[in-house]
Amino acid sequence: MIKKKQPGHSPTKAMRVVAEERRYKMLELTKAGATERQIAEALGVSKGLVHRDVKTVLQELAKMHSKTADSVRALEMERYVALLSRWWQPAMAGDEAATNMVLKIMQRIDVINGIVPDRPLIDMRTQTIQLGEGMGLMELAKVIANGNGKHRTNGTGAANSGESITLSDRGVGSESIPETD
Repeated sequence: MIKKKQPGHSPTKAMRVVAEERRYKMLELTKAGATERQIAEALGVSKGLVHRDVKTVLQELAKMHSKTADSVRALEMERYVALLSRWWQPAMAGDEAATNMVLKIMQRIDVINGIVPDRPLIDMRTQTIQLGEGMGLMELAKVIANGNGKHRTNGTGAANSGESITLSDRGVGSESIPETD
């Protein structure tokens, strides 16, 4: 949804400058190792604003100076490698706390290198996947769970009392399995 600007509610040039300075201050604090919560408390803003502002400034830097963004990633990698080398030997010797720290560091390395995506590749909230003539994934699972290749529907594909269908009736599979009781 696009927000419409209301007369008199547009940020002034001075306000935009203050916001830009705040973003770069947040970036500097982030580079110094401060958490979003620490930055929010130090600057008197919300943690969500810190997250959005740091993300915004990094995107702007990436657009304007892709080498600067690469430098930030390289700096982060150097920090993670230094931390990893500090914790590696104790972890390999069986120290549980050190092992947990190594795993956390390795996870962060995976994230900044793009090995682990920042959001899921698959949305598991999808409710219906059509498999044949209107047969959804849940209906197919019920047919399979029923174990006989037949499923009761109300004629629209919804599970209910009504007609009995076979997988082949829905374009799934090639033969009908006789119903057993």
